Amino acid sequence: MKIVGFSEGPRGDSPGIVSVPTILKSTAEHGHQVVLLMGGAVNAGNESYVVPDANVALGRKQGEGTFGIVLVRAWTHWRFCPEILWRFRKLLQSTDFVMVHSLYSFPVLAGYLMARIYGKPYGIYPHGVLAPFQRQVSAQKKALYNKLFVNQILDHASVIFFSAEGEREETRPLKLRAPSVIVPDGFDASGFAALPARGRFRARFFSGHTGPLVLFLARLNAKKGLDLLVEAMAEVIRERPDARLAIVGPPDPAPFKKQVQQWVQDAGIEAQTVLTGNADAEMRLEAFADSDVYVLPSHNENFGFSVFEAMACGVPVVVSDTLNFAGEFAASGAGVSLPRSANEFSAAIVNLLDRPDLRRQMGACGKQFARQYSQEETGAKVAATIESIVERRTLPANLAPMLAGGAR
Repeated sequence: MKIVGFSEGPRGDSPGIVSVPTILKSTAEHGHQVVLLMGGAVNAGNESYVVPDANVALGRKQGEGTFGIVLVRAWTHWRFCPEILWRFRKLLQSTDFVMVHSLYSFPVLAGYLMARIYGKPYGIYPHGVLAPFQRQVSAQKKALYNKLFVNQILDHASVIFFSAEGEREETRPLKLRAPSVIVPDGFDASGFAALPARGRFRARFFSGHTGPLVLFLARLNAKKGLDLLVEAMAEVIRERPDARLAIVGPPDPAPFKKQVQQWVQDAGIEAQTVLTGNADAEMRLEAFADSDVYVLPSHNENFGFSVFEAMACGVPVVVSDTLNFAGEFAASGAGVSLPRSANEFSAAIVNLLDRPDLRRQMGACGKQFARQYSQEETGAKVAATIESIVERRTLPANLAPMLAGGAR
């Protein structure tokens, strides 16, 4: 089958929706022709998939199928790229299925409009934008856009792909009409199997400090709970003055960095904290190799790639119980899942810093757990779902399908 995906590219220092190329690439590997139309630039690490046009994408081998990313010039935060509407008309006329990723960008609107115009079935990967916390962000701006476009995009979808049951459960108040399935985003643990020698990250940012190191590695965004992390780390440092905190990742949006710096200053832990900014693949590995505990007190995460990366590197994780996979992390023995309380987070961090045996045990469990969520499995599940829709069969039973009205 021929599948066309629509997505926004990264915005400024924000990495964009990092799982989109992975999901579509792994779907192609199961024997399908897949083209991803991306407004703006491409996510870091996916440059090799960029091709000049759709014909080249359809001829670029990827496993048993073909895959390529075509970039479309885009402007503004909305990723306005009107040429996508006429440049790819023939491609859409001959496609079998359309995939739109997230909701609040012009490429998604274009994908929806073209699917409707040419009578093509389409699916949506929300990537967490329907979570309660995310619905509150720019709520007034979204209200009008929802009435004009988003409600229609959701209602007419052939299927919605949720990354976890928790993500789907959060949307119950919205009373979505479209059928849905559960397909985790997928994770490639092989890239984290071999870590660099310990000490490089500490040498670069902490003058070779050998004491405990707590790591936050993700976008610096309001939903990530950095205010809670800083408050918890202030208590940790009071109990363990030799502890250090590394905050690694790009600010999203850029001005948010000043807010994080202000929290750190107000908490009195400036001397023990480093904000590194964005990190390339090598620096991420160095950070994981040197850290003792990874912490993410986020309001919500539909998958949480950085948590999976930490586990794949053998780093124990302390996460908020609002993450969709938090229960699984804890049940696997890979880490600790907690209510979003600074006191509880600080106590858990100190406990792990004081118990290297427990850290090693959790690290081993994390490596095993991360390997279960492979890209190959994701591609197989997405492909099976699309095939079922195009061939007018029932949705795969192993993907916990839910029909309109909540029927399973």
